[in-house]
Amino acid sequence: MFRTSAAVLLALGFVSAQYPLEQGIVPNDQYTAASAAPPLGIDGWRTGRSTFFDGSDTFKNAYIARGAGSFGDILYGSCEYASVRDGVARDYSDLPFDKAQVAALAQKDPDYPGSCGRCYEIRCQDGLVIGNGTTPVNIDEFYYLATVNDAVTDDYGRTFPGNSAFNQSEQSVQCWDDSSSVFVHIIDSCPAYQIKNGVEVQQLWCNSDIYHFDLSYWAFEQLAHPTYGVMMVDFRPVDCYTHEPLVFTPGFVNATIYGDQVETGWTFGPYFLHSANFWLPGAGVSGSNATCVNVATKVSYGQTGPGGGGLGFSAVNGTDAGYQPFVGKTTLDFWVKSNSTGPGDETEVGFPKGTLPDLNVYLSNAEASVFCAESLELTNLTPVGTQATANGGTYYHFQIPFASFNCAGGSAGSLANIDSIGFGSNSNAAYASFCLDELVLL
Repeated sequence: MFRTSAAVLLALGFVSAQYPLEQGIVPNDQYTAASAAPPLGIDGWRTGRSTFFDGSDTFKNAYIARGAGSFGDILYGSCEYASVRDGVARDYSDLPFDKAQVAALAQKDPDYPGSCGRCYEIRCQDGLVIGNGTTPVNIDEFYYLATVNDAVTDDYGRTFPGNSAFNQSEQSVQCWDDSSSVFVHIIDSCPAYQIKNGVEVQQLWCNSDIYHFDLSYWAFEQLAHPTYGVMMVDFRPVDCYTHEPLVFTPGFVNATIYGDQVETGWTFGPYFLHSANFWLPGAGVSGSNATCVNVATKVSYGQTGPGGGGLGFSAVNGTDAGYQPFVGKTTLDFWVKSNSTGPGDETEVGFPKGTLPDLNVYLSNAEASVFCAESLELTNLTPVGTQATANGGTYYHFQIPFASFNCAGGSAGSLANIDSIGFGSNSNAAYASFCLDELVLL
């Protein structure tokens, strides 16, 4: 899977299971209703295809000759949806969603823009797997797992049902139940090309004319045996909370960037950091969730200049027609606080408890490397309100007119060319921690 960080691009000077899993249930009880509802649709089901990535150690070890790491890792998706400690995600508990409810989307898919966090309902489709157009895939053209070892059981002890088209060098999949669905959140992307050993290589599955997913191993095995490796699917975009079907394209991008979590359409991009919480229960305004990061200095990451890390959010390729989440909006609304607990906390020197964190706020388009003319220092602005926290800290409420960023005077030219927002630390302390909540485009 493709690994990229809009937030890091912003930071580097470009800007001064149980079986079966009960369907429809989100296992993390912190996953509550978003503050903005998506448009419902009646587009119905579409046909696509899916491979999988990552897997149980037992399954991956059965194909060890394929190469270490060749199955990928769901912890390090391009949407960066994982809490991190000491700069890395440690295990699957660091993901905000169950490992059986995540997937990657091919960058060539028509609704790829703003796809991070979007949800889909997916069903297995019995029968031949298509490569391009209407031509069945040739199993001799890729690493076909069943040829290497077809005796491997899945995590539930089920054996491979077989491929009735094997003698024709094609693949015919036998689903466990073609009426059963999984619901997945997009946490990663699958590029059309990757650089391998210095050479640009075309991706077989993610650069075709067939709509393509890369399900997690644990989502895939609920629909079909993972030894198949690839299957045809029926799919539709759905509301992450109600599972009601949505309009297919343009895909939904929420005007709320952070409510009780990073909302649909946005990446989570902490950079130059010690740790980051995708959601920290009880840390938000009025006891809700917040996202909190503990950042380091630029210098500690081998960069030059003052200041440190921060947190960015991006609607990837969000400036494509039909998306453009900043267009028509006038105000950036959010709450921010120091996350220090007071004297003795290693982050107290960076952003002392109760004080306004010294952050720069900036707007950009990371893919195109264009920016608004002005970045704004919070310490030079006046909050519209404050709210005391349970531990004696203070949340500061800001409503910043987008006109203040002067996008017309920068290389972006207008808000139509903006798809990212960042909060960067001005502190030169080794540790500086802050929390954000209720980040909304108004």
